[in-house]
Amino acid sequence: MGRSSGSLGVAMKTLVASVLILQLLHAPTPVSSSPAVLVPLLRTAVIRASPLLRNLVKAFLQEQAKQGVMQLIWKAAGHLKNQLLGGVGANAAGLVVFDISVGTSPAQAISGVMDITSQLVWAQCAPCDSCRTTAFRPAESASFSKIPCGSPTCPGVLGDRTACVSDGDCAYNATYYGAGNQSNAYTDGSFATETFTFGAASVPGIVFGCVASSTVELSGGASALFGFGRGNISLVSQLGLSRFSYTLASDEADGSESVIRLGDAAVPQTQRSRSTPLLRSVMQPDLYYVGLSSIQVDGHDLDGIPAGTFDLQADGSGGVFLSSTWPATYLEETAYSALRRALVSSIGSQGVTPVDADDLRQLCYRRWSFSGVTVPALTLVFDGVNATMEVKPENYFFKDGLKVCLTVLPSKGGSVLGSLLQTGTNMIFDIGGGLLTFETPMP
Repeated sequence: MGRSSGSLGVAMKTLVASVLILQLLHAPTPVSSSPAVLVPLLRTAVIRASPLLRNLVKAFLQEQAKQGVMQLIWKAAGHLKNQLLGGVGANAAGLVVFDISVGTSPAQAISGVMDITSQLVWAQCAPCDSCRTTAFRPAESASFSKIPCGSPTCPGVLGDRTACVSDGDCAYNATYYGAGNQSNAYTDGSFATETFTFGAASVPGIVFGCVASSTVELSGGASALFGFGRGNISLVSQLGLSRFSYTLASDEADGSESVIRLGDAAVPQTQRSRSTPLLRSVMQPDLYYVGLSSIQVDGHDLDGIPAGTFDLQADGSGGVFLSSTWPATYLEETAYSALRRALVSSIGSQGVTPVDADDLRQLCYRRWSFSGVTVPALTLVFDGVNATMEVKPENYFFKDGLKVCLTVLPSKGGSVLGSLLQTGTNMIFDIGGGLLTFETPMP
């Protein structure tokens, strides 16, 4: 593939030495009208499409209630030749979009979605059928090289989702699951290698999917997906990074910026950091799992959650993993029910009742009645010494039109900590050390 280990090593040293920090602009809804920010050679944005939870409840929640969230994640990993991106769809989710430069002579800027649940890196390539955004133009790059199907790299990229085609290319297809009345979307193309530039460091030989046809709609003008998962072909693995971090700015924080840090820059920024072990599932080895011990409301452990509810089982089922593309958080049904009861009780003691008290699968209040409520404190207790994460009310109650809705929903077969719940917290993934370190904002 023309990948020089010497040049790659030099590039990686440059990348680490540059202490690269990706500055993200957190823009109000809709973000599509926001100007680009380039620091350095990077534009980023946090997509907050509304009405967010209404779409999730009506479509995705109905489907996962039938199948269970882990069956859908099983599809996401490609075992059923299906993938899930951002819940109902990328255009109705909280997504982080950033720019990097791809190719040489000249380099081209492409916008991509950061996804810590995926190992795949792909970009729409011109000419591209059905592509709705600006695509990468490989014919104009001197460093672009397709991976031939005879290469040992081809079958090792995505296993049975890669195949040899008549022109000798290493082809692939990925289908993105559409819940409820949402249509499935797809991307297909061929694998190639190209030079990716991060700040001042150019890294040759990055394996990515060059998409020739796509119906996937990504928000914020994005035309690519950057997988930050644990798989061998994720961007994190190909760059040889032992650490990365991100902090998503809150809608309520005026003037704040979201940040992605790579390599040596991904370190605690305060003295308030706490850590919990990163776990690995034999069923879903690409995902970042953590041990959740309990959930507290106003400092008290929730009643009614059976022991072991959040445990990652020996066969890889269950457990709790993190997502940067799923905005909502999904808890096992017994845990969700306990949380809902505690919140309804506390808020009800202030004379405020839910919009639909009989709908046990979501929790929404009228916005005007919720404005004077003292929202109970929510704390996640992880495995580890004092590994508690205090969650701000704006992270677990979302303003959804004329309603304020809980950003936590019920699931079966596993739990997911979504991007809204992580907002404002510096999330440091120490892959080499096997730790998730997090720093919650000052109260």
